[in-house]
Amino acid sequence: MTAYRFRVKFDPDPTSLWRDIVVGADRTIAEFQSAINPAFGLDQGHLWFVGDDEDYWDSAVKYQCPQEYEESLGGDPILRTERIENAGEVTIGEMTRQLGLEQYDRICYLYDYGDEWRFYAILKEILSEEPSDTEPTVVKDKGDPIDDQYEPSGADESGPLLPGPLYSVLPETAVPVADLRELEEHEDIVHVLPLLSIETGFGAVCERFAIQFEETGYVLENFQPGWQIVEEVDGANKTEEELLAALADAVRAWHAEIAEMSGAMTGQHFGEETVEAMHVELEAELERKGYGHLL
Repeated sequence: MTAYRFRVKFDPDPTSLWRDIVVGADRTIAEFQSAINPAFGLDQGHLWFVGDDEDYWDSAVKYQCPQEYEESLGGDPILRTERIENAGEVTIGEMTRQLGLEQYDRICYLYDYGDEWRFYAILKEILSEEPSDTEPTVVKDKGDPIDDQYEPSGADESGPLLPGPLYSVLPETAVPVADLRELEEHEDIVHVLPLLSIETGFGAVCERFAIQFEETGYVLENFQPGWQIVEEVDGANKTEEELLAALADAVRAWHAEIAEMSGAMTGQHFGEETVEAMHVELEAELERKGYGHLL
C-alpha cells in the first residue's frame, strides 16, 4: 500500500507550468510517463528517458523508454558511462529505492532528443495508505498545456504580462512599499499586500507582493528579468473577503514551495518555523486591514 505524489515541473518555466501526479508504487515508469505527456500537451511520438535529480544527459542512471532500450540492447556496454534500465519494466517503487529518493528529492524527464523538452519532478509526498496499483492521475495543476510542441521549447523570456494597471506602473525591479500601497486608490484594485520588504538607504522596497482585483488575485515575485506572476486565484463567485482569504492561502502555499525549492538546492531541510517566519508581513498586512481573523 504505497503511492507517490510527484510535482512535475516544466524546466524552462517551473513556477507557471506544473502538474501534481499521484502514481502507485507498482506502476512502471513508462506508465507514469504516459500520464505526463498528455497533461502538458505533448504527443508520444519521440524517445525519452527519466534520470536522476536534474542531471538530464549527465544522469548516472537512465530509465529509457522501452523502444530505445530494446533497440540499444546490441550496443557495447563498455562504451556506456551510465547504467541503462528499461522504463517499461522498472516500477516507481523500484526506482525510488534504486535512487534513494526521499521527500523533496528530484528526478528529471527528457522528451524528444531533438527539441529536448525538459521537466523535473519533486517527490512531494509518500502516500502509505494509497493502493500500490493506483493509476497515474493528475490531482492538481497550474498553467495551460503547451499549445504547439514543435515551437521552440524555451519559456518566453519576457514572462507573462502583469495584470490590469500594473503593467504600466511597476518598474522592472523592486518597488517602494509606499508606492504599492498607493495602488489601492486605483478603482480596479481592492487590496495590495507587500510580502517581502527590504530596508534600503532609499526606504523599504518590496520584492514580493499580492494584489487583489474584484474577481482575481495574484501573487507576484521579482525574478529576473522583472516581476512575474507565480500564483493566480480565481475570485468568481467569491465575496471580497473570501477572495482575500483564498489569496492569503495562495501566499502561504507559495512560501512553502519556496522553502522546498531552497531546501532541494542547498541540501537543507527548512521546517514549519521557517515557513511561518515568511508569513510575518502577510499576517501584519491582514491585521492592518482589519482581517486578523483570516490568520
